[in-house]
Amino acid sequence: MAQTREFLLPSHKFLHSCATKYLKILIILAVLASAATSVPSARAQLQQPLVFSSAGAVASRNDQTGALTPVVGSPFAPANQSLVIDVQGRFLFAIGTSSIHMFQITNSTTGAYQEVPCSPFASSTTDQPAFIAVEPSGKYLAVVNRVGQNPGDGSVETFAISPSSTACTLGGPALTPVPGSATELDSTAIGFSQPPDNKNFLVFMGPNPQSKNTTVDQGSEFQTLSIDPLSGFITGLQSNAAQPQRGLSFAMDPQGRYYVTGTRDNLLEFGVIQLLGIGGDGLFGNVQLPLHNFPDGLWIDSTGAFLYVATSDLQNPVVVNIYSVNLQTGRLTATSSSPLPGFTSVPPYYADPTGSFNYGFGADQNTAIAFTVDPQTGYFVQSSNSPFSIPQIAGSLTFSIPPGQQGISGPSASLSATNLSFGAIQTGASSTPQTVTLTSNGGEALSVNSISLSGADSTQFLETDTCQTPSALQPTKFCSINITFTPSASATGSQQAVLSITDNAPGSPQSVTVSGTGVAPPPPAPAVTVTPDPVNFSTINQGTTSNPISVTVTNSGNAALHISSVTLGGNNPGDFTMTNACSGPYAPSANCAITLTFVPVAAGQRSATISISDDASNSPQSILVSGTATTVPPTKPVVSLSATTLAFGTVTQGAASLSQNVTVSNTGGAPLHISSVALAGASPGDFTLTNGCTASPYAVNATCVISISFAPLLTGSRVASVVLTDDASDSPQTINLNGTANPAITVGPAPGGSTSATIAPGQTATYNLQITPGPAYTGTISLAYSGAPLGANIHAPSTVQISNGNAAALTVMVTTSGKAAAPPFYFAPRSIPFSSMRVLTVLLACAFVLLLLALSPQRNLIPRPQRLVFNAAGATIVIFLLLGTAGCGGGSTSPSTPQTPQVVTPQGTSTITITPSAMSPAGKPLQLQPIQLTLTVN
Repeated sequence: MAQTREFLLPSHKFLHSCATKYLKILIILAVLASAATSVPSARAQLQQPLVFSSAGAVASRNDQTGALTPVVGSPFAPANQSLVIDVQGRFLFAIGTSSIHMFQITNSTTGAYQEVPCSPFASSTTDQPAFIAVEPSGKYLAVVNRVGQNPGDGSVETFAISPSSTACTLGGPALTPVPGSATELDSTAIGFSQPPDNKNFLVFMGPNPQSKNTTVDQGSEFQTLSIDPLSGFITGLQSNAAQPQRGLSFAMDPQGRYYVTGTRDNLLEFGVIQLLGIGGDGLFGNVQLPLHNFPDGLWIDSTGAFLYVATSDLQNPVVVNIYSVNLQTGRLTATSSSPLPGFTSVPPYYADPTGSFNYGFGADQNTAIAFTVDPQTGYFVQSSNSPFSIPQIAGSLTFSIPPGQQGISGPSASLSATNLSFGAIQTGASSTPQTVTLTSNGGEALSVNSISLSGADSTQFLETDTCQTPSALQPTKFCSINITFTPSASATGSQQAVLSITDNAPGSPQSVTVSGTGVAPPPPAPAVTVTPDPVNFSTINQGTTSNPISVTVTNSGNAALHISSVTLGGNNPGDFTMTNACSGPYAPSANCAITLTFVPVAAGQRSATISISDDASNSPQSILVSGTATTVPPTKPVVSLSATTLAFGTVTQGAASLSQNVTVSNTGGAPLHISSVALAGASPGDFTLTNGCTASPYAVNATCVISISFAPLLTGSRVASVVLTDDASDSPQTINLNGTANPAITVGPAPGGSTSATIAPGQTATYNLQITPGPAYTGTISLAYSGAPLGANIHAPSTVQISNGNAAALTVMVTTSGKAAAPPFYFAPRSIPFSSMRVLTVLLACAFVLLLLALSPQRNLIPRPQRLVFNAAGATIVIFLLLGTAGCGGGSTSPSTPQTPQVVTPQGTSTITITPSAMSPAGKPLQLQPIQLTLTVN
């Protein structure tokens, strides 16, 4: 080894040194590249109370006032179903159709998020997810699947949460199935929930339809499961036992203290509600419903004080019964205020787990409404500051729970407000309740001993609460105290009292100052409300009589109403007849009726005015009455249409809507002759007309029907009209048509695919695309390709079959020509003096080096075998020199066979166009948008 190292020439050492430095540079670049593509480190836990909607909205919430405020950047990308928050506040998980979507929270203050590169995730076992649960360590999540390996079963499997995983080829976060964790359930789960501490999760399973028990259904069962943070496996699974019950419904206390199940006894035909504690507390209590009553739906308010049960009865409509929940005794008691008025199903509200508010949505889907629950009746009371305008809020809501603020040890009490002001309230009336939330924020349970009102005016205020004193609030739990200002008739002026809460926390009793002003009501007075106002009659023919319209006059005041006169005047009083039944005094809320009929004596717009004189403050009241009369010549036909506008809504291009009919009636005095019924307007080709008015003439009062359907060939807003040409005086008549067309297909990259590619000449570019049909569209798509650059060929299918709701794969390959694909060139030897000189120069240099080595005084240091090799090499070089010299003597060889020049795809960017085409069911060509692919050859 020493000799070998000494033998190394200086040039070899230099190359070795350069190679070593080059390798180090490559390693550094690789590390930098890896760092550049790595996912940012996980952010801290969410620091404020947030609300996440599956529709994409994120809002901050105030647990004291119930207010919701959109965060910066909201709304974000919507999720398919409800979101689940990672315990460390790093990720959101959502249930997809056949997979799990994973979103990374990029801002722990606002809750801003975006989907990770490799999302969504699934496994061979978990492909129909129904529920996601997390565990306190933040390393795993569990997914309940609707379908298991056995018929009628479900399953549950765990996934590892990898902030940066090789499972994602793009280098981002990923979910990876835990090998061997998939566990079969005894039946399909119908209810799920997870307490706020995330220590376990609950699965409520219904009957197994594959059960061999023919007498009763295989019973409902509850599984309290958890995830082992070390292995990631599911623990706590128990075998099911047959019970004569059927699982129907399930709900959990938002604070995680208990849950309620609704089951059905198949033999005795009654329902049972069970209240059970979480964490091994067992059965608290149960309620048996009357015969043929079954608990179809359950819901619990944010305080956990009330249970709402949607009860189905074979003989009566569904009602929502209200039960109060006593957490000390575990008893469920039907309230005297039950059922909940105005509801025929469980309330569609979401309960805040850390505040006393529940949230629903406005009709426009972009507003949220906050509710509290009346502690006495269980009825919902809308907060005075709602609704809140939040775009894309109407979805499934998920609430974040910020880090706890409890003390190191001992009990502690926190009040959401220290004073309440009710403003001016009329004596004898009641204000809207205001809520104070009492929260246990210490390290030990808060013992609440009493809650009371005191002070000179305490009787003018009413206190109700859900604290159920004496009671104990565990750390982070809360209860609600509602105060209502009810000033008596003598309580005018400022009224004040003090709300006191005695407990075992420092500073007890805790105090809240309450105040309001009693205002004497105005003296009793009558008031008048008229319905309808104004009164409008439909258009009728001159000389005919309309149907009567009844006008109701109501005393909406609080004193007797005396009506002295009711008169008909105005422009055309003779065109209307009035029957007045309003006279004399009317007690508050009493009413009377005035009947009107339209009998026009002339054509055109006709109007009159009803004047009511009474002792109300705004007397006399005036009600406008109007109608329109038409003149019908006795010898002319008249066309009446049942509709003059047809709206078809949204239809997919290439599909067809349901037909809509327009009835054509001859309401004139002579036969009607219809000469043509045709489509016209901007887009007549997008509508189909079936003309049923071909039996002309039509006698007086005869009818026919025109049927129209919407079958768009183009996308976007489409309008047309149906034109009827006849011998009526107002011919032609027009029926306006409108509809909106969605694209028949949408073409884009498949998951992981792209519409652009960059390759070298001779390589093949592959584009993985997918064609997604619009709703209700099924058919064959023909595809034409153009735009390939010189020397390139396109390989792709000419037709693709698609069906409603199913995306079809489309792979397009573009092969190019160049060095990578060219065969080697062979040339016959020929005399090229310049090339020969270069070869001779190299050989002479080698011979010179060997000569120096041979003449060197240190040649003896070279071992003999190696000297022999050098001598042989020198002889060989001399021979080649002689041969080369002979070749340079002026001789020539035959020229080689001419080679055909190879076509090489030139460098640059090309646009490849895919032109789709398809036919409508009626055989008309659809106009589809072309798709463009970008090919860059370097």
